[in-house]
Amino acid sequence: MALLVVVSCGALAGCQSDVDSIAKNVKTNDVKPPSTEVEESFGENGAEITLLMQKGPSGLFEGPSRDIRDAAGLSVGELGGNQAFVKVVDVTVGAAGVQAAVAAAKARNSALLVSYAPPAVTAAIAATPSDQRPPLINLGAPVPSTAGNVYNLVSDEIDSAIEGMRAAFASGHKKVMVFAQKDFPQGGEIRLADTVRAAGGTFVGIARYDLTDASAADAAQRSKPMLATADTVVILGRTAIATTVEGAIKAGGQPGLNFIGTSAWPPQAYAESTANGTLIAMVEPEGASLIADRYQRHYKRPLSTDAAYGYDAVAIASGIIRTKGAEGLNAQNLTNKVGFRGVTGLFRLTPNGLVERRLSLYTISGGKLNLLSAAPVSF
Repeated sequence: MALLVVVSCGALAGCQSDVDSIAKNVKTNDVKPPSTEVEESFGENGAEITLLMQKGPSGLFEGPSRDIRDAAGLSVGELGGNQAFVKVVDVTVGAAGVQAAVAAAKARNSALLVSYAPPAVTAAIAATPSDQRPPLINLGAPVPSTAGNVYNLVSDEIDSAIEGMRAAFASGHKKVMVFAQKDFPQGGEIRLADTVRAAGGTFVGIARYDLTDASAADAAQRSKPMLATADTVVILGRTAIATTVEGAIKAGGQPGLNFIGTSAWPPQAYAESTANGTLIAMVEPEGASLIADRYQRHYKRPLSTDAAYGYDAVAIASGIIRTKGAEGLNAQNLTNKVGFRGVTGLFRLTPNGLVERRLSLYTISGGKLNLLSAAPVSF
């Protein structure tokens, strides 16, 4: 398997010196926040990995941006082997001015761009012809990859729902009804429907609900005619109202329905009795635990999901640079069909700019997730 990130405690002796030298390699660290004019760099030697982000109103990287920046520093310190470094570039100028930052990175022979910025900014970067910029890994909301060599790394609840549906398909359940929050994008609905039809199934329809118990119950009531033709119910949502939808459907008394939740469900939803038996596909937390202690030790806060993605993005680049050189960061190697195993699980980047990720399957019972089947070890 190509590259990558997982470093066991037993193997840490070989990289511990790199980890502990991160603070020395960082030109500007967290002890005293830098001014807006200062550019930060994690390491100094080897090929450049350019991290493009926007600073907050305070003039500092805040929230997810700060998490990603710090994880990038940890990753290159552990895995760069003094053959790669991360240069952090502020793109608060927005979409209109970001081309100057991209051109400057190209002039410095940057090997890879990693972006965490508003969609309009990252889309402007992605729209730059691929021969005029390094490859781009996007850690924010997905952007089009029409110009080529653009890869959206972050998985969302649609990916989780699709993996859950595939498990249902394998057991012969292919008549799918979907419930989603009112703001669920039309593009997501199309992806779900296409997945069902590609598997030879029937996409029964979608019902949308507001974030109130009354709206959730009403959506279930209105959907009874469609539910009568379904054998699988997918419930998307980022709040515990998703379990209210499930409870209202179960109260209707229709037998034989399979329920699929998503990785976006908050942990408090697992404690609801109506959620018992629900299938959820998600990344196993064990991968992130491999770096969580070191992240906590260096940055004095828990590892976030954003930080885990930032670590993996730099790990991809570091591994390819170490084994194939900076010129190895090309479409052929980035879209290797074998894929990568990182702290966010097993995944591979695709030529169309999307990410394929292998997830573990869990069922909810007793107020918690219980592992049903571990993620495959390969594609």
